Formats: sequence, structure tokens, C-alpha cells
Amino acid sequence: MFNRLSRFYKLLPLAFASGILLFTQDLAAQDYELNYHADFTVSDQYVRVTISLPDARPVKSIDFNLDSDFHSEIEANGELELNDGRALWQPPTQNAKLELHVALNHERDPGEYDSIRRDDFAIFRGDDLIPPARVRTIKGATSKAQLSFTIPDAWNSVNSGWPKQADDSFVIDDPDRRFDRPTGWFIAGELGTRRERLSDTHIAVSAPQSQGVRRMDVMSFVLMNWPQFRELLGKLPEKVLIVSAADPMWRGGLSGPNSLFFHADRPMVSENGTSTLLHELFHTLTSMTDKGNDDWIVEGLAEYYSVEILYRSAGLSDARRQRVFNWLADWGKDIEQLRGRSSSGEQTARAVVLLEALALEIEQKTDGNKSLDDVTRALVKKRKVDLDDLRRSVTELLGEPSDTLQSDLLK
Repeated sequence: MFNRLSRFYKLLPLAFASGILLFTQDLAAQDYELNYHADFTVSDQYVRVTISLPDARPVKSIDFNLDSDFHSEIEANGELELNDGRALWQPPTQNAKLELHVALNHERDPGEYDSIRRDDFAIFRGDDLIPPARVRTIKGATSKAQLSFTIPDAWNSVNSGWPKQADDSFVIDDPDRRFDRPTGWFIAGELGTRRERLSDTHIAVSAPQSQGVRRMDVMSFVLMNWPQFRELLGKLPEKVLIVSAADPMWRGGLSGPNSLFFHADRPMVSENGTSTLLHELFHTLTSMTDKGNDDWIVEGLAEYYSVEILYRSAGLSDARRQRVFNWLADWGKDIEQLRGRSSSGEQTARAVVLLEALALEIEQKTDGNKSLDDVTRALVKKRKVDLDDLRRSVTELLGEPSDTLQSDLLK
């Protein structure tokens, strides 16, 4: 009897360990490998994209929302249903694969492109490369995704705001998604790139070699203003890519996750004292959006800090800063309502004037101990914001509602 009990107790740790191992294996099964591959060698009009899952058992279905301007020729193993701009895919359990063509030449305005393919380069967004999707999985399943490329022999690299591995593939890891897909700006081709690896962030400025982009001018300007962004926002992204090119790209700036596009002919500081580059960089670094009816907050803060950051970096004198705000006040003087789904240039200008008044109110009521920066940091943590969030953050700071935020502009 004693021997049997002794043997039983000796086996308990092994059984317990085996149970832990099985439990751990079961948890590991909740992660599934998701591979994206983009082949630029099959055509000069489109890229052939392959989405593959070596083990698709955790995935029940993937419902892609297609854009007819970009996506066509969808094929897949398993079950695929194409209907009314959607592709519903039920992948097989093993070696699942879906392929599609993604057009690369897309005009934002007539003759101006926000996605383009030329002989020596391509500029595009990951958002267009892989369609957005609704995914049904077993409970708790999450993807571990990577994106790789096949490029023409004459091209030397691909750059993005995602971290690159030793095999030149990109790790696509978005904590806000269970189904990771690449977003933000990408550039591929015969590129010239300037890099700075700071203590907190890897900054890259990349452009086609053929277009004479002043990459070091852009890098130096960003580095001059970077300490002010760090002081304002605290933790910054691990990597930021600035893509630049000349005509026929769209003649402006467009932000994205960990990346932005900035047209080569745009001045880094306009004659009126505002900065498109700093405006878009604020968007990229904060990833802040509105909840649907208060775009003026997001756009207003981006424009406000495009001036304020430059001023704090000694790029504007006191007198020049005041002239900038006077110019914005004149531009937005006819605006009677700030709230809405999309903020026009005039609304954004008027929003900056209101935010400057709010900054002065906060400074006066706290004897200079608090500032609009404190409110901005609180809003950045929320990511999605509206007027109630702004009012609540200011009230918590002041201990009372803001007079400025009772403006008729916000009714």
C-alpha cells in the first residue's frame, strides 16, 4: 500500500506538468500565422497580393470589404463568395491562400495621385494593399502577421513605418486589432533614405532617387522640432517613416499610422507661418481621431501645435507667432459653427483661435501651473475624442467648466 501511494505521489508532478503543457499548447493554438506577400514583378499596373494562413483552424471566416478602385481578380481555395463589393472567405484548415490584384495608380484629384507605380518606384498605403475585413475566429484567437515583397531587380528596397526583420519582411502587429493588416505609407523602388536612430524612435525620410527630394532638409527640420514633440506627448512611436516625392503625387501632406506623405515641393513652413509637415506629424504621432462630429478638435490641435511646436523650437519669434494667429483669425472669421464630420480649412483656422483662447484661460485660472498641453495629453490617451471629452478634461483640470468651451461656435 505504501509503495503504491509513494508511486502515486511521484507521478503527480509529471501529470501536473503534462496538464500545464497541454494547457499551454492549447493557448498557443489561439495564435495563427498570417502571411501577406506583395509581388511587384508581375505587372507595372498592379501588384499581386497573396494572403496565406499555414494553419487556419482558428479562423472561421474572413469577410473582406473590397474597393473597386483598387481590388480585382480575387481567387482563393476553400469557399469564396463574391457579392456586392465584399469577398466572404471560409479558408481550408491547412495552407489557406487568397490572391488578388491591387491597382497602384489612383488619383486623389485630377492629375494628382495618392497611390502610384512608376518604372523606378511605387508609393502606396497598406490600407489599400490589404482590404479591411471582419474576421470570425475561435474565442481568443489572434493573428501573428508579417508582410514580404518581391520587387524588380533594379529596385533596392521597401520602406514602411513597421519594424523590418532580417529577411526584409515587416512585422505587422497592431494591438488594437485581432486580425492584423498593414496600414500607413509604404515606398518601394530605387530609393534614397536618410535615417536617424534616436533613443526612443527610428526616423526615416525616404524618396525616389530620381526626383531630387531634399531628404536631409526634411530630417533636420524634424530633428529640430522632435524634442518639443517628446515634451508634449511623452512616449513616441518606435519608428516613423516620412515618404516624399514630386509631381504627379498629390501636392500636400497625408498622415498615417507611424508614417506620413509630404510632397517634395511643399514648404516645411509656409509664408503664413504654419507648417503642413508638423501638422501631419502631429497626426502621425498621436493617432487621435474624433468620434464622428468633432473633427475640429483633431484638426484644430494639429494646426495649433504646428505653430506652437515651431515657436517653442525658436522657429518663430513672439511677434511672428502673434501674426500667425492674427492671420488664422482673419481666415476663419466667417465661421459660425465648428462641429461637424469634416473640418474645412476655415473651420480649422477658427478652431485654432478658440484653442488659443482656451490655452490662455487654463493658464490664467491655474496661475500658470497647467496648460493646454495637459488637456492634449489626456485626449491623446483616449485616442477617439469628442466635445464632451474635451469639456470633461478641461473641467477636471480647472475644477470648473471652461468659459471658452461655452462658445456659440460649439452649439
